[in-house]
Amino acid sequence: MARAFVMIDVLPGREAVQEQIRKMPGVQFVYQVTGAHDMIAFVDCEPYEELAVIVAQIRKLDGIRATDTELVLR
Repeated sequence: MARAFVMIDVLPGREAVQEQIRKMPGVQFVYQVTGAHDMIAFVDCEPYEELAVIVAQIRKLDGIRATDTELVLR
């Protein structure tokens, strides 16, 4: 099982992409936040390789500038 927080940087004015991310299988939640990133999503999926697929789908969305994935160790 893979669990990760995905920090997401969005182009200005493209915050509506949050709804597309929220609907992806494996995404438990996604919030707009303040700080170094624009959004944070939590992904919980199985098998482990599915995490790479989900992050790749997020990165392909129109308006996504970058992502940073942090795996949960426990």
